[in-house]
Amino acid sequence: MQTSIFENDLSMPEVVKNAVSDALPAFIHADDAEVAALSGRLAAAFGDQESFMSVMADRTENRDEAERKLVASFERNLGLLVQKTWVEKADESMKEEMLERIDVLCGKLTSFDYHRALTEFLPVLHDVVYLLFGSLAKQASFLEYAVRIDPDFGFFWYYINSLPAHDAWSEEKCRAAVLLGIFFLANF
Repeated sequence: MQTSIFENDLSMPEVVKNAVSDALPAFIHADDAEVAALSGRLAAAFGDQESFMSVMADRTENRDEAERKLVASFERNLGLLVQKTWVEKADESMKEEMLERIDVLCGKLTSFDYHRALTEFLPVLHDVVYLLFGSLAKQASFLEYAVRIDPDFGFFWYYINSLPAHDAWSEEKCRAAVLLGIFFLANF
């Protein structure tokens, strides 16, 4: 992935530059002992470290309720985004399919099956972005475009495209990866 778009932009916040050059690569290769601290640095780049860390650190039954509320907010926001997106007639069926896929994904999230949820999370996000931006989202120059129109969204796009196949990841690491994306989208 092209990191120079973040590193060479003088207006890019330092927290995002550090996330791109250090925190994200370290998160991808981290073991469970390092995941919480690194995901906190990524959450800071997404602009919501305090709320994210409170959910990540909570090990009580309150955590389940906090995560259910977060997933409900995510489902509502993403569903509204898809419903309000104007698409070509040929993409109308994809729009309806996306609403169903979001519902299935959120069902996995509320059952706390993060490993399986991450497998579906990334393709759902790619398809939602396709609905929003059309074929432009599939072009190599889309990252640069996304950063120009909204640096926060640009970093989010970079994040979801940087996550590798995660078959060997622990449930906790998958949880952190999914919750990072949800925190960003729940507040987008």
